[in-house]
Amino acid sequence: MNLSFFEIRQELKPYIQSVWAFESSMGMPESENNLCVPNGCPKLVIPYENSLQSISNGNIKECREQGIYFRADRNCVTVLRTAMRKTGFIGIEFYPHGAYPIFAIPMAEVGGRSVAVDSLFSDWGQEIIEMVRNQPTVQQKVACLQRQLVGLLPESNSRNSVVEFCVSSLKKTNGSISIRELERQTGYTRRHLETLFNNHVGLSPKVLGRIFRFQKFYVEWAKSKPFNQIKAGLYDYYYDQAHFTKEFKRMTGLPPEDFVLRSSNEFGRRLALLREPSQPAS
Repeated sequence: MNLSFFEIRQELKPYIQSVWAFESSMGMPESENNLCVPNGCPKLVIPYENSLQSISNGNIKECREQGIYFRADRNCVTVLRTAMRKTGFIGIEFYPHGAYPIFAIPMAEVGGRSVAVDSLFSDWGQEIIEMVRNQPTVQQKVACLQRQLVGLLPESNSRNSVVEFCVSSLKKTNGSISIRELERQTGYTRRHLETLFNNHVGLSPKVLGRIFRFQKFYVEWAKSKPFNQIKAGLYDYYYDQAHFTKEFKRMTGLPPEDFVLRSSNEFGRRLALLREPSQPAS
Protein backbone atom coordinates (compact mmCIF):
# COMPACT_ATOMS: atom_id res chain seq x y z
CA MET A 1 0.00 0.00 0.00
CA ASN A 2 1.35 3.40 -0.95
CA LEU A 3 0.06 6.90 -0.27
CA SER A 4 1.77 9.68 -2.19
CA PHE A 5 1.13 13.42 -2.05
CA PHE A 6 1.36 15.94 -4.88
CA GLU A 7 2.26 19.61 -5.06
CA ILE A 8 -0.75 21.90 -5.22
CA ARG A 9 -0.78 24.54 -7.93
CA GLN A 10 -0.29 28.05 -6.60
CA GLU A 11 -3.67 29.24 -7.88
CA LEU A 12 -5.44 26.46 -5.95
CA LYS A 13 -3.64 26.79 -2.61
CA PRO A 14 -6.32 29.03 -1.06
CA TYR A 15 -8.90 26.31 -1.80
CA ILE A 16 -7.21 22.89 -1.61
CA GLN A 17 -5.67 21.30 1.46
CA SER A 18 -4.11 18.18 -0.08
CA VAL A 19 -3.85 16.09 -3.24
CA TRP A 20 -2.90 12.45 -2.84
CA ALA A 21 -3.07 9.04 -4.49
CA PHE A 22 -3.57 5.61 -2.96
CA GLU A 23 -2.06 2.63 -4.81
CA SER A 24 -2.02 -1.06 -3.95
CA SER A 25 -1.33 -4.25 -5.90
CA MET A 26 -4.04 -6.11 -3.94
CA GLY A 27 -6.70 -3.51 -3.15
CA MET A 28 -7.48 -2.31 0.34
CA PRO A 29 -7.00 -4.79 3.20
CA GLU A 30 -10.05 -7.03 3.59
CA SER A 31 -11.34 -5.80 6.95
CA GLU A 32 -13.72 -3.36 8.61
CA ASN A 33 -10.80 -1.07 9.49
CA ASN A 34 -10.30 0.92 6.29
CA LEU A 35 -11.86 3.99 7.84
CA CYS A 36 -12.24 7.49 6.48
CA VAL A 37 -13.10 9.62 9.49
CA PRO A 38 -14.54 13.15 9.24
CA ASN A 39 -12.06 16.00 8.84
CA GLY A 40 -14.43 18.71 7.60
CA CYS A 41 -13.10 18.75 4.03
CA PRO A 42 -15.16 18.35 0.83
CA LYS A 43 -13.49 15.92 -1.55
CA LEU A 44 -13.10 14.81 -5.14
CA VAL A 45 -12.42 11.06 -5.36
CA ILE A 46 -11.19 9.51 -8.62
CA PRO A 47 -10.93 5.69 -8.74
CA TYR A 48 -8.74 5.28 -11.83
CA GLU A 49 -8.09 1.56 -11.28
CA ASN A 50 -10.66 -0.68 -9.57
CA SER A 51 -13.97 0.53 -8.11
CA LEU A 52 -14.28 1.89 -4.58
CA GLN A 53 -17.15 1.06 -2.25
CA SER A 54 -18.00 3.33 0.68
CA ILE A 55 -20.31 2.41 3.56
CA SER A 56 -21.67 5.01 5.97
CA ASN A 57 -24.68 4.76 8.29
CA GLY A 58 -25.63 1.52 6.54
CA ASN A 59 -25.72 3.19 3.11
CA ILE A 60 -23.51 1.70 0.39
CA LYS A 61 -22.17 3.81 -2.48
CA GLU A 62 -20.26 2.35 -5.43
CA CYS A 63 -17.71 4.73 -6.92
CA ARG A 64 -17.01 3.11 -10.26
CA GLU A 65 -13.61 2.77 -11.91
CA GLN A 66 -12.73 5.73 -14.16
CA GLY A 67 -15.45 7.88 -12.58
CA ILE A 68 -15.03 11.12 -10.61
CA TYR A 69 -17.07 11.73 -7.47
CA PHE A 70 -17.62 14.73 -5.25
CA ARG A 71 -18.89 14.86 -1.70
CA ALA A 72 -19.13 17.44 1.00
CA ASP A 73 -17.82 16.07 4.26
CA ARG A 74 -20.16 13.97 6.37
CA ASN A 75 -19.91 13.97 10.17
CA CYS A 76 -19.67 10.22 10.70
CA VAL A 77 -17.24 7.45 9.78
CA THR A 78 -17.06 5.82 6.32
CA VAL A 79 -15.72 2.31 5.69
CA LEU A 80 -13.89 1.84 2.38
CA ARG A 81 -13.69 -1.43 0.45
CA THR A 82 -12.35 -2.61 -2.90
CA ALA A 83 -12.04 -5.87 -4.81
CA MET A 84 -8.73 -7.64 -4.14
CA ARG A 85 -6.88 -6.55 -7.26
CA LYS A 86 -4.67 -3.71 -8.41
CA THR A 87 -6.17 -0.47 -7.13
CA GLY A 88 -5.55 3.21 -7.48
CA PHE A 89 -7.56 6.29 -6.59
CA ILE A 90 -6.86 9.99 -6.26
CA GLY A 91 -8.17 12.23 -3.49
CA ILE A 92 -8.43 16.01 -3.72
CA GLU A 93 -9.36 17.49 -0.35
CA PHE A 94 -10.57 21.06 -0.24
CA TYR A 95 -10.44 23.25 2.83
CA PRO A 96 -13.84 23.20 4.57
CA HIS A 97 -14.71 26.47 2.80
CA GLY A 98 -12.68 25.80 -0.36
CA ALA A 99 -15.05 23.95 -2.71
CA TYR A 100 -17.90 26.47 -2.82
CA PRO A 101 -15.95 29.32 -4.50
CA ILE A 102 -14.87 26.92 -7.27
CA PHE A 103 -18.09 25.01 -7.93
CA ALA A 104 -20.66 27.62 -6.79
CA ILE A 105 -22.96 24.90 -5.45
CA PRO A 106 -24.24 25.19 -1.86
CA MET A 107 -22.45 22.47 0.07
CA ALA A 108 -25.55 21.70 2.14
CA GLU A 109 -27.34 20.65 -1.07
CA VAL A 110 -24.70 17.98 -1.72
CA GLY A 111 -24.80 16.76 1.87
CA GLY A 112 -22.72 13.77 2.94
CA ARG A 113 -23.35 11.71 -0.19
CA SER A 114 -20.91 10.95 -2.98
CA VAL A 115 -22.20 12.32 -6.29
CA ALA A 116 -20.80 11.62 -9.76
CA VAL A 117 -19.49 14.87 -11.23
CA ASP A 118 -21.21 14.28 -14.57
CA SER A 119 -24.60 14.36 -12.82
CA LEU A 120 -23.63 17.23 -10.51
CA PHE A 121 -21.79 19.48 -12.99
CA SER A 122 -23.24 18.23 -16.30
CA ASP A 123 -21.08 19.13 -19.33
CA TRP A 124 -17.95 19.98 -17.32
CA GLY A 125 -18.25 16.71 -15.41
CA GLN A 126 -18.49 14.58 -18.56
CA GLU A 127 -15.59 16.42 -20.16
CA ILE A 128 -13.22 16.09 -17.21
CA ILE A 129 -13.99 12.38 -16.74
CA GLU A 130 -12.98 11.73 -20.36
CA MET A 131 -9.87 13.91 -20.12
CA VAL A 132 -8.62 12.26 -16.91
CA ARG A 133 -9.38 8.78 -18.26
CA ASN A 134 -7.10 9.44 -21.24
CA GLN A 135 -4.08 10.42 -19.12
CA PRO A 136 -1.65 7.45 -18.94
CA THR A 137 -0.05 8.09 -15.52
CA VAL A 138 -1.33 9.14 -12.12
CA GLN A 139 0.93 12.20 -12.22
CA GLN A 140 -0.64 13.29 -15.51
CA LYS A 141 -4.13 12.63 -14.16
CA VAL A 142 -3.43 14.87 -11.15
CA ALA A 143 -1.99 17.59 -13.39
CA CYS A 144 -5.06 17.40 -15.65
CA LEU A 145 -7.43 17.63 -12.68
CA GLN A 146 -5.64 20.68 -11.31
CA ARG A 147 -5.68 22.42 -14.69
CA GLN A 148 -9.41 21.90 -14.96
CA LEU A 149 -10.02 23.22 -11.44
CA VAL A 150 -7.94 26.32 -12.19
CA GLY A 151 -10.17 26.83 -15.23
CA LEU A 152 -13.22 26.95 -12.94
CA LEU A 153 -11.85 29.70 -10.72
CA PRO A 154 -14.09 32.77 -10.94
CA GLU A 155 -12.64 35.98 -12.37
CA SER A 156 -13.75 37.92 -9.30
CA ASN A 157 -12.94 36.81 -5.76
CA SER A 158 -15.85 34.72 -4.45
CA ARG A 159 -14.20 33.78 -1.16
CA ASN A 160 -16.01 34.86 2.01
CA SER A 161 -13.74 36.42 4.62
CA VAL A 162 -16.21 35.85 7.46
CA VAL A 163 -16.44 32.13 6.77
CA GLU A 164 -12.68 31.87 6.39
CA PHE A 165 -12.14 33.69 9.69
CA CYS A 166 -14.58 31.39 11.51
CA VAL A 167 -13.10 28.21 10.02
CA SER A 168 -9.59 29.37 10.92
CA SER A 169 -10.67 30.22 14.47
CA LEU A 170 -12.32 26.83 14.91
CA LYS A 171 -9.24 25.07 13.56
CA LYS A 172 -6.73 27.01 15.66
CA THR A 173 -8.68 26.34 18.87
CA ASN A 174 -9.39 22.68 18.01
CA GLY A 175 -13.09 23.49 17.97
CA SER A 176 -13.16 24.99 21.45
CA ILE A 177 -14.15 28.55 20.50
CA SER A 178 -17.86 29.09 21.19
CA ILE A 179 -20.41 30.20 18.60
CA ARG A 180 -21.21 33.12 20.90
CA GLU A 181 -17.57 34.22 20.68
CA LEU A 182 -17.66 33.93 16.88
CA GLU A 183 -20.78 36.10 16.94
CA ARG A 184 -18.95 38.68 19.05
CA GLN A 185 -15.80 38.71 16.91
CA THR A 186 -17.58 38.84 13.54
CA GLY A 187 -20.55 41.00 14.50
CA TYR A 188 -22.96 38.51 12.88
CA THR A 189 -25.71 36.47 14.53
CA ARG A 190 -25.60 32.71 14.94
CA ARG A 191 -28.37 32.41 12.36
CA HIS A 192 -26.43 34.38 9.76
CA LEU A 193 -23.23 32.42 10.40
CA GLU A 194 -25.10 29.13 10.03
CA THR A 195 -26.58 30.32 6.72
CA LEU A 196 -23.11 31.20 5.44
CA PHE A 197 -21.74 27.85 6.62
CA ASN A 198 -24.58 25.93 4.93
CA ASN A 199 -23.54 27.40 1.60
CA HIS A 200 -19.77 27.49 1.95
CA VAL A 201 -19.05 24.49 4.20
CA GLY A 202 -22.14 22.28 4.31
CA LEU A 203 -21.77 21.84 8.08
CA SER A 204 -22.77 24.20 10.87
CA PRO A 205 -19.99 25.93 12.87
CA LYS A 206 -20.90 23.71 15.82
CA VAL A 207 -20.52 20.48 13.84
CA LEU A 208 -17.29 21.62 12.19
CA GLY A 209 -15.92 22.53 15.62
CA ARG A 210 -16.85 19.07 16.86
CA ILE A 211 -14.91 17.51 13.97
CA PHE A 212 -11.82 19.66 14.61
CA ARG A 213 -11.97 18.76 18.31
CA PHE A 214 -12.09 15.06 17.47
CA GLN A 215 -9.25 15.41 14.95
CA LYS A 216 -6.90 16.64 17.68
CA PHE A 217 -7.19 13.28 19.42
CA TYR A 218 -7.35 11.23 16.19
CA VAL A 219 -3.99 12.58 15.04
CA GLU A 220 -2.52 11.63 18.42
CA TRP A 221 -3.75 8.07 17.79
CA ALA A 222 -2.17 8.16 14.31
CA LYS A 223 1.17 8.93 16.00
CA SER A 224 0.77 5.64 17.96
CA LYS A 225 0.54 7.35 21.33
CA PRO A 226 -0.84 5.26 24.24
CA PHE A 227 -4.49 5.89 25.08
CA ASN A 228 -3.64 7.38 28.48
CA GLN A 229 -1.57 10.05 26.70
CA ILE A 230 -4.28 10.59 24.09
CA LYS A 231 -6.92 11.35 26.69
CA ALA A 232 -4.63 13.45 28.89
CA GLY A 233 -6.03 16.73 27.63
CA LEU A 234 -9.62 15.68 27.00
CA TYR A 235 -11.08 17.75 29.88
CA ASP A 236 -9.88 20.90 28.10
CA TYR A 237 -12.25 20.04 25.22
CA TYR A 238 -15.00 17.77 26.60
CA TYR A 239 -17.28 17.94 29.63
CA ASP A 240 -16.17 14.52 30.86
CA GLN A 241 -14.97 11.12 29.60
CA ALA A 242 -18.53 10.04 28.71
CA HIS A 243 -18.85 13.08 26.43
CA PHE A 244 -15.47 12.26 24.83
CA THR A 245 -16.47 8.61 24.32
CA LYS A 246 -19.77 9.56 22.71
CA GLU A 247 -18.13 11.97 20.25
CA PHE A 248 -15.28 9.57 19.44
CA LYS A 249 -17.73 6.76 18.71
CA ARG A 250 -19.78 9.07 16.48
CA MET A 251 -16.67 9.80 14.39
CA THR A 252 -15.10 6.30 14.25
CA GLY A 253 -17.89 3.82 15.03
CA LEU A 254 -16.02 2.57 18.11
CA PRO A 255 -15.41 3.78 21.68
CA PRO A 256 -11.88 5.24 21.99
CA GLU A 257 -10.41 2.35 24.01
CA ASP A 258 -11.69 -0.24 21.50
CA PHE A 259 -10.55 1.87 18.56
CA VAL A 260 -7.01 2.21 19.94
CA LEU A 261 -6.74 -1.51 20.73
CA ARG A 262 -8.60 -3.08 17.80
CA SER A 263 -8.35 -0.77 14.83
CA SER A 264 -5.23 -0.95 12.68
CA ASN A 265 -6.72 1.37 9.99
CA GLU A 266 -3.36 1.78 8.31
CA PHE A 267 -4.95 3.77 5.49
CA GLY A 268 -6.45 6.28 7.93
CA ARG A 269 -3.26 6.44 9.99
CA ARG A 270 -1.05 7.27 7.01
CA LEU A 271 -3.54 9.77 5.63
CA ALA A 272 -3.80 11.59 8.97
CA LEU A 273 -0.02 11.85 9.27
CA LEU A 274 0.76 12.72 5.66
CA ARG A 275 -1.91 15.35 4.95
CA GLU A 276 -0.44 18.73 4.16
CA PRO A 277 -0.35 20.71 7.43
CA SER A 278 -0.26 24.11 5.71
CA GLN A 279 -2.92 26.78 6.19
CA PRO A 280 -4.73 28.29 3.21
CA ALA A 281 -2.92 31.07 1.42
CA SER A 282 -4.18 34.58 2.12
